[in-house]
Parts: sequence; C-alpha cells; structure tokens
Amino acid sequence: MSEPFPDLSSRTTAVSDTRRLVSLLAGSTLLAAGSLVQAAPGPAKSALPAVADFQKLSGSRAARCSVALEPALRSLGTPALRQCAWSGRVEMLYWQDIADIPHSCLPTAAIAWHRLGAGAHAVLRPWSGSWSGQSLQLQYNGVEHAGMVWRQPDGGWSAVLWRWRPSERLATRNWQRGHWKDVAAAVRAVDAANPAPPRTPLMMAWLDATNGKPRAIDGDAWRWVSADACLSLQTASLGQAQLHLPHSRDDARLEQRSAMQVQLARRFPQAQWLRPFTLVEPAISGDRTGAKFLAVWQEGAAVRGQLWIPLRDQGGIVRARISSALPAAGGTRAAESGKARAALIERELGALAHAWEARHE
Repeated sequence: MSEPFPDLSSRTTAVSDTRRLVSLLAGSTLLAAGSLVQAAPGPAKSALPAVADFQKLSGSRAARCSVALEPALRSLGTPALRQCAWSGRVEMLYWQDIADIPHSCLPTAAIAWHRLGAGAHAVLRPWSGSWSGQSLQLQYNGVEHAGMVWRQPDGGWSAVLWRWRPSERLATRNWQRGHWKDVAAAVRAVDAANPAPPRTPLMMAWLDATNGKPRAIDGDAWRWVSADACLSLQTASLGQAQLHLPHSRDDARLEQRSAMQVQLARRFPQAQWLRPFTLVEPAISGDRTGAKFLAVWQEGAAVRGQLWIPLRDQGGIVRARISSALPAAGGTRAAESGKARAALIERELGALAHAWEARHE
C-alpha cells in the first residue's frame, strides 16, 4: 500500500523539474522578445546631402570646433551640424531646415541667400524666383568660402557653408587644396540649371543702388527690403513721354514740369501727391549729368514713385516705378506712415538715378 505523501527526495526532484521548466520557458520568452526588439526597425534618420558629407569631402574625421560661431552666421539660426578638421582650418555649417521669415515680402530662400552672403562677407546677386538652388564661392581676408542654398524635395530650404583657412606649410596646403576642390565641385553642382537673367542698363543701375540689401527678381518685378520696408520696382518698356522731356539739365524748364504734373494728376485722380514732378539733383552738386525726373504719390494703402530718365538724341525715356504697401493704420499714424514711406521711396529713386549716372553717364 502506498504512503499518503511522497518522500522528501521525490518532492525535491519534482520541484527542481518544475523550476527548470519555468526557467526554460522564461528564457525562451526573453529570447523571443529580444529577437523582436532587434528585428524592429529604428527611427529613420534623414541622410546628409552629399554637399554636407564632411568626412568624404574633407578627407578627415570631424572634430569639435574650438572657435565660437561668428555672430553674422547666427542670423540663419542654429546649424543642425557644425564640424571642423585640419587643426581647425576647415569648417562646415549645415542648416537642414531654414525657418520661414515672418512678415517678409521676400521668399525664405532670398532672405537665407542674403544672410548666407553676409556671413561669408559677400554681396550676392539677387535671388531669382526661377532658382531651386544657388551657390557662392569667394575669398575674404585669406579665408576661402563655398556655400549654397537649395530646395529640399518636401519644399523646404537648406543651406551649407564651408570655410577654409589654408595652411602656411606648402605640402599641407596642397593636400588641403585637393580636398577643397571636391568641396567646390559639390557646391557648384546646384548651378547647372540656373541661367543668369539678362542685365539691362536699368537693372545694372538697380543692382548698384540696392547693393547689400536683401533682394529678389521674379520676372519683371524686382523686390528688395530697405529700412524694414518692402519695395517693388516694375520696369516699363522704352518709350516716349506725352510731353517732351529733355536729356540736358540745361534744357529743363519749370513749365515742362508743371505741365507734366497736370498730366499725372489727370491720370491718377485719386492720388495724394507727396512729391510732385521734380528734377533730380545730381549725386555731386554741379556735375553736368543728364536730366532725370521723379514723382511720389499715395493711392489708398500704397505709396508709389516713378523715375524718368530721358536718353540722349531723342532715344526715348527709361521709366521705373517703385511701389510699397503701407501697414494697416488709421488717423495720424496712417498719415505719418505714408509720409515716411514717401521719403524712403524718394531716396531710393534718387539712389537709382545716381547709380545710372555713375554707370551710364
């Protein structure tokens, strides 16, 4: 007859077998979970563009930059990546996503392009609305700069800037130059589909007059920012005025200007004339330059000004009109804002006239 309870050794053996079974099951569960964790894909990391592949282009492993970021380069925001090598003689800054600039009449790319140029101590040509990217290459104060602004596939904008201070040692400098050529080639690749717009005499004068200011070209409209105001210049085809406007300042008569003002008032009956049709003084008092005329007026919430440049030998008249929308305001503030904007437009028209003198007369 069997005993009511098993002996101690039997119980110990049963417990051991149970523990081994539990341990095996737990181990299998952990291994399965580990396999699942290893198999699960991690978060996708956006690949660096070729122009920001520091190790490939510089031929060196990236190191911390020992020098603080220059204040002029902070205007683009904090770089997503900043790397240095060659004992601090080469530096790359990469802005992956450039934030939109609020309350700006210029596109984000145009502002970024201007700020990148300012950081590289360069005055750049205006951003073109037809560009998907553009590069810069220059030397300033013994430092080579190569950079670009380009549009991402999702429509955002990125920028990169490389800077190289060549070594004093010839052999080292030649080695660095070989890698710098790779950097320059990577930057230039974005320019392939960017034909330069044709430069008319008026555009060349406008480029001189707006030098150093954020600006953009979009078709026949040229836009820029001056004194925190958004300005737009529209060009008119070469033509004749309804009244004869002389090329020589000596032939300019008050009666002509008065008659021209009457015609303008008839053409714009709702205008408030803040500067009637006026002969522009030359940049240097007493210079025998050609005659140029301007007028500035306000219509509703916009201030406009126009420049007339008569050409020699009855060659027609070059005309350029600047317009600027006023901020919403009422009463005294609106009147003051209109007068201040009119004064700004008159200065910009004068600068354009003087740039024409310097370049074409």
